[in-house]
Amino acid sequence: MKGALEILCDFDGTIAPIDTVDFLLERLADPAWRLLEDQWTRGEIDSRECMTAQVALLRGGWLAIHRELEEVRLDPSFAAFAAWCRTTRIPLRVVSEGIEQVIVHLLQREGVLVDEVWALRLSERSNGALELSLPARGATLCGAALCKCASVTTDISPPFRVLIGDGRSDFCISRRADLVFACSKLAIHCEQNDIPFVPFLGFDAVRSLLQQRRAVPVGWLSP
Repeated sequence: MKGALEILCDFDGTIAPIDTVDFLLERLADPAWRLLEDQWTRGEIDSRECMTAQVALLRGGWLAIHRELEEVRLDPSFAAFAAWCRTTRIPLRVVSEGIEQVIVHLLQREGVLVDEVWALRLSERSNGALELSLPARGATLCGAALCKCASVTTDISPPFRVLIGDGRSDFCISRRADLVFACSKLAIHCEQNDIPFVPFLGFDAVRSLLQQRRAVPVGWLSP
């Protein structure tokens, strides 16, 4: 039986109700980003190629990004959930195929503390152009711009991992998690691939279930 518990939580579509990357592309990028999105949806390019090309279409640099992010709000229940994790000493890691600086900016603005943010880094060139810093190809197991499952394959003594997610970037790691809270595309994927999951109904519901099951650690996955 695994002992220590850690939580891996997606950002876009979970902590943030919207996809912040798509939001910024809609506001700041050349409309050609949608053509790249269509190519990715059809499987003609992988997410690494798609996101790299899309980010290059963003205009206005960090000043424009920060201005647009003023309209973005986080799930109001996440702050209390993160505070509970810190109080109970449960590591809470945000694992996202989004942009690290965007995630950190929004969490700091809301005064929310997490143990770690693992996401794609964005850099700005001297001419104002933006580009993504991607992990090496060998660091991905599924072709994602940032492969979440690659982050959990080297542990000698893995903890009991709880995944909270909603989209395609969570597909691969859902098979490596011990308990999955899923909604949207991830829930459909789990149903179609016989991956046990609990419907994600909000962070208050996650906390309530984990509080119950921490009291009785044997049988975490029992109904």
